[in-house]
Amino acid sequence: MNIPHSKPWIIDKDLEAVNVTISTGMIAQGSKVSEFEEQISLYTTLPYCVATSSGTAALVLALLALEIRLKDEVILPTYVCPQVLEAVILVGATPVLCDIGPNWVMTAETVTAKITKRTGAIIAVHVFGIPVDVAQLKNLQIPIIEDCCQSLGAELNHQKVGTFGDLAVFSFQATKCLTTAEGGVVGCKDSNLIAKILAIRQGDKLTTLHRFMSPMSDMQASLGLNQLLRYKDFLQRRREIASYYFEELAALDILLPYEIRNKSIFFRFPVRSSRDFEMVQQELSQKGIQVRRGVDVLLHRMYKSDSNQFPSAERLFEETISIPIYPALNNGQMRSVIEACQQSF
Repeated sequence: MNIPHSKPWIIDKDLEAVNVTISTGMIAQGSKVSEFEEQISLYTTLPYCVATSSGTAALVLALLALEIRLKDEVILPTYVCPQVLEAVILVGATPVLCDIGPNWVMTAETVTAKITKRTGAIIAVHVFGIPVDVAQLKNLQIPIIEDCCQSLGAELNHQKVGTFGDLAVFSFQATKCLTTAEGGVVGCKDSNLIAKILAIRQGDKLTTLHRFMSPMSDMQASLGLNQLLRYKDFLQRRREIASYYFEELAALDILLPYEIRNKSIFFRFPVRSSRDFEMVQQELSQKGIQVRRGVDVLLHRMYKSDSNQFPSAERLFEETISIPIYPALNNGQMRSVIEACQQSF
């Protein structure tokens, strides 16, 4: 038995959809990409959506559309994947890292402490599928890019994430909530911003902005369209697994994420333990269960910044263990995860 930490849910109909597109010979960016953009727009309730080659590319386009440039500062949480940092660096801006709150996401308080006269944008990362309170961040009067790469379909006060800020980016990489193998989307409500994004993505020679060729292919879009048809079931399955975990792991010597139970779409199911992560990971691996930290590295550690400035991130980095949760996880595998955790904690 080997149960991976993450796994896409690919069924025969997904393969058929891709094969139909391949058989037409029209496999680059075309009508399927346009259809995917339209369907994602309908799902997210964002009026304008542009498909890209990756979530990182979507973030680069969002930053360029806001005309973030050299000497501008962009605030982002230290508790996030390095690709977010790389996008900021790629456009020539200065990344400014902030701490997170007790529930893994940045807060208005942690962001406010990092604002300067040079702050050009805030990247609000809905990590693990947990919504950031973007409404509070908007009071800061700074452009906001919502990073929804792990939170497609999450809602805050009955409003979908991605619709609060100035721009939103999504990722459809292999193990994300919905996959196109690789790919992303940048969306917004502003027609002027989307015009800039289209010009940059297409490499329009007339644009005065940077050119950043980053198209999605029709093959990818075909997979995404078919996945989107089942996405309601994807989210329901994540909720079902999370409910089992809350019930079956309640008696163990770990902290379950009760605070996010009614907020998260559970892209990740993070538990907290005082035990050494590497030891737990090894024990569970011997039982055939792969677990990971919440993030692989804290970004401020890459810069050798003072860890005392990021107390919450430091604590959660050491304590958080992400256990398998995804729609392709069947009941037998879920039971194996539960039993392995019961033996290890």
